[in-house]
Amino acid sequence: MNKKLGRNDSCHCGSGKKYKVCHGKNNIKSLQFWILILIIILGLCWYLLFQSAPTVKNNNNMSDPFIPQPKNKLSPPTESAPPGKVWSPEHQHWHDDPKASKPRNTNAEQNKPVSKPPGAPPPGKVWSPEHQHWHDKK
Repeated sequence: MNKKLGRNDSCHCGSGKKYKVCHGKNNIKSLQFWILILIIILGLCWYLLFQSAPTVKNNNNMSDPFIPQPKNKLSPPTESAPPGKVWSPEHQHWHDDPKASKPRNTNAEQNKPVSKPPGAPPPGKVWSPEHQHWHDKK
C-alpha cells in the first residue's frame, strides 16, 4: 500500500485523470502570487532605505553656512576687480572701466578709428563704430 504514485499513474483523488495533470503539477498561480509579494517587499525596502530624506525649506532670510546657497546673479563676484575693469550685472562678466585712464599708444596707426569695411555686411551682423567690428543683430 505504500506504493509511490508515478506521474503517469491515475490520481489518488479518484478524478480519473493522471496524477501529473491533476495533483502532480506545480501550482503556477501560487508561485506567481509569492513572486509578486516578494517584488513588493523588495520595492518597499528600496524606497525606505535608499530614498533621500525630505528637504526642509528654510523660510527665514538667514543663510546657513553649511547649506549651499544659490549665487545671486546680480551681485558681483567676491574677488576683487581686475585692474581697469568693472562688473557688469547685465552681462555677468567684467568690462573695461570707462573712468579708468587708457594708456596712450605712441603708434599713430593704432589711434585711428577703423572705418566700416566696404561692401554688404555679413548676414545677421551690424557694424559697431564704438567697438569697430561686426556685432550680431538684436
